Amino acid sequence: MVNLTINGEKLAVAENSTVLEAAQQAGIHIPTMCSHKDLTPYGACRLCVVEVKRNGRTVVTTSCNTPVEEGMDVTTETEEVNATRKTMANLLYSRCPEVPAIQRMAASVGLLQPSFENANPKEDCILCGMCVRACDDIAQEHVLGFVGRGMDRKVTTAFDVRQEVCDTCNKCVTYCPTGAITHLEAPKIGLGFKKKAHTWKVARVIFQYTTLLVFLGLMAATLFNVLQPLTVNIFSRLNPLQALVAPLAGRDLITNYIPALLTVVLTIVFGRVWCGWFCPLGAVFELFGRKDRHFKWQNMRKLKYVILAVIVVMAAFGGLAFMWFEPITVFIRGLTAIFKPLIQYVQLDKKKDFIMPGFQWFAIAIPFVFALLVNIIEKRFWCRYLCPLGALVGLGSKFSWIKRFVNQDSCVKCGECATHCPMGAISPENDFKSDPAECIMCMDCAEPCPKLAITFPKGQLGGWGYEFDPGRREALGTIGASAVAVGLLSLDVGNVQAAKKSVLRPPGAYYNDFLSKCIRCDQCIEVCPTHYIQPAAFEAGWDSLYTPIVDPFVGYCTYDCTLCGQICPSHAIPLLTLEEKQNYSIGGVGWAQVNFDTCIRCMTCLDECPYKCFEEVEVEGHKGVFPRVRDDANCVGCGVCVDVCPKQEVKAVVVFPYGKVPEEKYKFTKYTKA
Repeated sequence: MVNLTINGEKLAVAENSTVLEAAQQAGIHIPTMCSHKDLTPYGACRLCVVEVKRNGRTVVTTSCNTPVEEGMDVTTETEEVNATRKTMANLLYSRCPEVPAIQRMAASVGLLQPSFENANPKEDCILCGMCVRACDDIAQEHVLGFVGRGMDRKVTTAFDVRQEVCDTCNKCVTYCPTGAITHLEAPKIGLGFKKKAHTWKVARVIFQYTTLLVFLGLMAATLFNVLQPLTVNIFSRLNPLQALVAPLAGRDLITNYIPALLTVVLTIVFGRVWCGWFCPLGAVFELFGRKDRHFKWQNMRKLKYVILAVIVVMAAFGGLAFMWFEPITVFIRGLTAIFKPLIQYVQLDKKKDFIMPGFQWFAIAIPFVFALLVNIIEKRFWCRYLCPLGALVGLGSKFSWIKRFVNQDSCVKCGECATHCPMGAISPENDFKSDPAECIMCMDCAEPCPKLAITFPKGQLGGWGYEFDPGRREALGTIGASAVAVGLLSLDVGNVQAAKKSVLRPPGAYYNDFLSKCIRCDQCIEVCPTHYIQPAAFEAGWDSLYTPIVDPFVGYCTYDCTLCGQICPSHAIPLLTLEEKQNYSIGGVGWAQVNFDTCIRCMTCLDECPYKCFEEVEVEGHKGVFPRVRDDANCVGCGVCVDVCPKQEVKAVVVFPYGKVPEEKYKFTKYTKA
């Protein structure tokens, strides 16, 4: 053992130690950019200078390659030492002014700006020689070396000829303090790794936008009433949030959602790939917006867990009132609201007959428009802060088999990965790690990393302890919001129960079962060829927002059509056969009644009714024969009679919700032909 003094502290260290190692052993910090315990000391950066007193002499020297001696007295902070360090830092900073590692080092010695001009400010190699020593000492390949002098000095291979070993070795990369090693022109170290990372990124982009095109194609097929062999609601059926809450609220096993198990498996294996690879709305969000973290209240990311929890709690009480937050339904409603009227206009022969839908129709696009607008603040703002589906797959990603990993021995904290992350999931304050629940496995961060420090290994454990994990506040917020929502329903605030019964629903939709299964996707509205199905605002109660209602004054239910039942992913609208729909009552949607005061006795309703519900009657106080719906009729409120009734200020035929038909004002007798 060797006895020495550092900053007045007496130490005993091993004989083969350097002054730098002795100081590190004592917990004394000495800055350095070219020293590593695995490599032969070189003294290139000159930042580790200290003042050494021995044998009556005082000298300022580098500590990384100065061996300890018995009785040596070392001082790490003196006026001359600090001045020397600042000078060396100034030289390095002037050589590489844009390298974050150098900027941090310069700031640590009190240097805020470099003093010397640089013809190449993008330079990032400080000629520390650590890669050369790693190639010699660790890899033992002896491929890298210095050539040239002064400003022309650089690290390269012999004759600037690239060596094949540099494709696979990469052992020097870990030791480079600035990340310059992968930018060297001749050896092109890490090229194979970067090509692989680039391939995965390109594959993700191709896959992501292919799914978007598939989604848009299915939407177009639905809007044009061309149902393809591939089910048009496949994105809903793959949706684990819908698969969780619709059966929970409806107290029923919905086989349509079996494909969602595939998404669950992919999440457990690969993490939050649904958001980065599959989600069509996420693909739209990728097209614009600011990356990194620009929003002031980053902790608002926890809000999506509160929204998710409230949706699940509400589902447990039999309601899906907040499912309009779900991203697939948001996208479907937005496209339906915008493009269905446009398609209708294009298909009309007489453009003057086109009637622009009112605000209630376009209101279904409000969440979609909102999601696009907030995306300007931050890319994927909806995904980061509000998306309940993202929260659900994010929680599953906590336990995924494959996660993003940052090799801290290699990472130089350059921040390149954070600037490329579309989710702002990478935390500069936490060594550029990322929460598995926030990382969407887009692979954008791996390619630009100069130190090849970012990988996606298998078998990592643990996904908790991150900055945006839901905690006690979120639990209390969930309890409070859920209690308010359930209370509003149970107390019948706003006469919700009466409002629900006052509207007409699509064919086969029963009152008690319908709202427990309807996911507010409005795909039935999208597919309805006659616009009979319309979106609800608040006329059916606040918890029925965006659910489908039917309006016989806008369209009618086609006799030979069952498209709404075919496309409904949650069976809220049952899948009826054409025979079932045509031959018996399909749920008592509504009941037609003739207003004898305004009826002009054209009898078109009697002739056109597909269910043959009308009879001819004579009405007390009115001359002539009038149509009337028979008491034993199979009227379902399809609205054909309303559609064919001649236009006038007050329609002669009105459809009322089943059980809400008013009593007739006049007595009548069945007309019998003489």
